[in-house]
Amino acid sequence: MVSASAKREPDWTAEVIWGTDALDTLGEDWDRLYMRCSAATPFQSRIWLSSWCRWYGSASGRLCVVGVRHQGVLVAAAAFVLTRLRLWRVLRPVGVDQSDFCDVLLDDSGDGVPEAPAIVERLTSAIRSELCFDLLDFPEVRPDSVLARVRDAWGSGSTEIPSETCLSFPGIPMEQHVEAIDAAKTRQRLRKSLRDLDRVGVEVRLVPVAESEDAMVRFLDLHRRQWADRPVNAEHLTERFRRHLTTVLQASTEAGESCGFQALLAEFSLKNKETLEVEHVASDFLIVGRSMVGRYLYGYLPSTRSRIDVFLAITRTAMAWTTERGLPEMSLLRGAEPHKYRLHPNAAQSVRIVLADGAWGAVGLWAIRGRCFAAKAVKRLLVQ
Repeated sequence: MVSASAKREPDWTAEVIWGTDALDTLGEDWDRLYMRCSAATPFQSRIWLSSWCRWYGSASGRLCVVGVRHQGVLVAAAAFVLTRLRLWRVLRPVGVDQSDFCDVLLDDSGDGVPEAPAIVERLTSAIRSELCFDLLDFPEVRPDSVLARVRDAWGSGSTEIPSETCLSFPGIPMEQHVEAIDAAKTRQRLRKSLRDLDRVGVEVRLVPVAESEDAMVRFLDLHRRQWADRPVNAEHLTERFRRHLTTVLQASTEAGESCGFQALLAEFSLKNKETLEVEHVASDFLIVGRSMVGRYLYGYLPSTRSRIDVFLAITRTAMAWTTERGLPEMSLLRGAEPHKYRLHPNAAQSVRIVLADGAWGAVGLWAIRGRCFAAKAVKRLLVQ
């Protein structure tokens, strides 16, 4: 169902589209907007979000897209799940929990469209006037996000809470990155590890779409075995998660690189010295956007760690692909586990942005702030 309301300025219109197929209803309009939004990450692509709607949407709440058009051209859009959190009606982003970065889209290209602040103002107005909610709650928001502009235009009733740390590398080869590290001992250690990888001869191949179903099963089985003796994200072992990633991989291959999004599944193999057979030892699932390659999930045989530096091998390959595509960033996405710091990545802090609408929303905002304050107090007591 589509509802449209004309604003006082005839050049501007706002629309709301409800349903799990809302993104596909917008189709090429969403794709065009995604390509013209400087802050867009792979997680705002229609392929990623449409697959999430298909496999997670019906169990998450009511799905809708709010769009703003200028002279009929979509210049801003936000995809939401309307759900309830205790006593409050909450708007959360489509893709939440499975997306490492959450945001909305804005055409800030300056090419034949109004200035970004004018578009942000109308998107903010459209969200508040077209939807009935108490809180808008976006986790994992990058510092340069469009949602940060919406927050600034929101007025009173907002809060920002520190979220996950995200690590990344510049879009250069691993060898070049290693030589730029200041610590001499770290450079020497990594040089030796790279030479070891060259000597062992790690073989890498991209999975063709015809093999995607079987390759995804192999990949997630490796991920399960990697985490066999440690707590694992249980969702990663579910059937719907496997189907989500498979759908993304297949759809992005069919769409081609012109849509600004690509999913890659790489398989890493080593030759067994005793049997001389080539053994599949690791898989890496990557998502490629307009400005980054993102390491989404990987898996490996635990025994492989005694033979090679697995994390270095897959990161080196991802950085090489980032360089080949001329992209500025290879992101490790969410998580700042200690082993990642061995390679001296850059670090950035994502935040959770919560916006309140109305008096009851303001009460909910204070409740969230109170819980966060209490959690910090408990953490301080535990570390004393």
